[in-house]
Amino acid sequence: MTVRKWTGGLAFALMLVCLLLSSSAMAGPGDVYAPNGMVSSAHELASWAGVMIMKQGGNAVDAAVAVALALNVVEPNASGIGGGGFMTIRTADGKTVVVDYRETAPASATKDMFASDEAKKGKWSINGGKAVAVPGFVAGMFYVLEKYGTMSFAQVAQPAIELAEKGFKLHPMQSQIITDEYEKLQAYNDPASVPFFKDGLPMPAGEICVQKDLAKTLRILASQGKEAFYGGPIGEALVKAVNAHGGKMTLEDLKSYRVMERKPVFGTYRGYRIYSVPPASSGGTHVVELLNILENFPMGELKHNSASYLHVMAEAMKLVYADRGRYMADTAFVKVPVTGLTSKGYANRQAERIDFKKVASDVPFGNPWDFDSPVSHYVGGEVNERVSTTSFSVADKAGNIVAATNTINYFFGSGVIVPGYGVVLNDQMDDFSSDPKSVNAPEPGKRPLSSMSPTVVLTPEDKPFMAVGAAGATRIITAVTQIIMNAVDFRMSMDDAIEQPRIYNLVSGGKAGKLYAEEGIDPMVVEFLRLKGHDVEVKPKSGTFGTAQGIIFGSANGLNGGADSRRLGVPVGF
Repeated sequence: MTVRKWTGGLAFALMLVCLLLSSSAMAGPGDVYAPNGMVSSAHELASWAGVMIMKQGGNAVDAAVAVALALNVVEPNASGIGGGGFMTIRTADGKTVVVDYRETAPASATKDMFASDEAKKGKWSINGGKAVAVPGFVAGMFYVLEKYGTMSFAQVAQPAIELAEKGFKLHPMQSQIITDEYEKLQAYNDPASVPFFKDGLPMPAGEICVQKDLAKTLRILASQGKEAFYGGPIGEALVKAVNAHGGKMTLEDLKSYRVMERKPVFGTYRGYRIYSVPPASSGGTHVVELLNILENFPMGELKHNSASYLHVMAEAMKLVYADRGRYMADTAFVKVPVTGLTSKGYANRQAERIDFKKVASDVPFGNPWDFDSPVSHYVGGEVNERVSTTSFSVADKAGNIVAATNTINYFFGSGVIVPGYGVVLNDQMDDFSSDPKSVNAPEPGKRPLSSMSPTVVLTPEDKPFMAVGAAGATRIITAVTQIIMNAVDFRMSMDDAIEQPRIYNLVSGGKAGKLYAEEGIDPMVVEFLRLKGHDVEVKPKSGTFGTAQGIIFGSANGLNGGADSRRLGVPVGF
């Protein structure tokens, strides 16, 4: 048994002491094995919150909501009540669904709202009230609890309430993020009320961060339900805060928000069954497309992260990103060729475009409509390395599985914190295109394009194999794909699969960007790729390449949890 050092609220601490008496066993530097339940999240205290709920009799969905709420407290820059996300759920009886609680554009949205030079210069889509989309997180949490959970919101919110009221010790990484975003937070809030400041300045590492306003909000939701957010006192304060900083949101925008339960995108990779998120996220569709293309090559026979392996991987990524830029949008507004993009036939055609001896610089999108139905649309978008999202995976002994990814977009979202309630509001409007001709342009009620890809993988025999997801904007797609391949092709443990150095290669306007390679890839391999013609830039190991959390099933040692050292991730099991 390994006992980790942690710091949190006193009441929460006392409960954790009890859990530590039967905590998970460690095997290797980051792998955790446990027989009864597992949570892998981007913060240890959030992982413990989920385990505590399962130990109290809750299932994986109950635990997932507890984790999501706790992450709101201990990762306030990344996700929470002011944002949205997706949850892929595999129930013990074999049903797999995706719950979509992605934010939506308010009724005041127009296609050209971010098209002007004034809007671009003022960063309207990033900072302040115009950047805020209608949050779906609260509706999503209540929805999954009511349909798939066994506990009340009040029960699963208790760990997060304890953490918010008693506080947690700020990590240097978190203090640096606060410092980096200090000007934004100061611009849209009374510095004296910002819980991440001390004496008006960024809170230093080692300080106890207390969020009493957020604790109050969680207590209101526990007693009054989601209506307190979608039209009640929290909602009223939220709308007032948005509009005070240039936005145009109404209580009707909040009241009209709806959670969507969707059929997962489905595919296979070497017989393994992939279930992931459909549009408005592009993530699941292009994870499946990328795996389908790479299935045409003997990836498991090539040396892992060798020059040949990475060349094929990079060329396939380019094809996928070209398609993403061309076709993906909210299917409530646009027809998207999901069937074509995820078909084996289309992937075979795409694979034929990859030359082992050449590096593609011009990368036009393909034509998946040949495998779907003909129509033409365009979607554009750019990568942003400052996006802050969080992903986690949960499994219980009964066989329920959850992979979830939540976000408020940029670090600390729009910068607007709802006064008196501690809710950090998203800047998800930036995930729309500023081009009014794009099908991803803002429209009332529309969900902006995303790359979030919480994924459940089953064996060829239809048994649970993996739950995995990642943060990292468009690099989520490449991170999740590489992790799945590490586990399937090379039989790596969960943590080993996550910790391997990664690559990504984007495409914009039909032109290939740089091949970004993470430190840890053999320098000789990097040089060989350069000689081959790749424009390689090596970057330090960091969240730039995505940060992932996951669970592998079927190990002789029980559930196998792994979490990303590129972040503060820790798996906890019991």
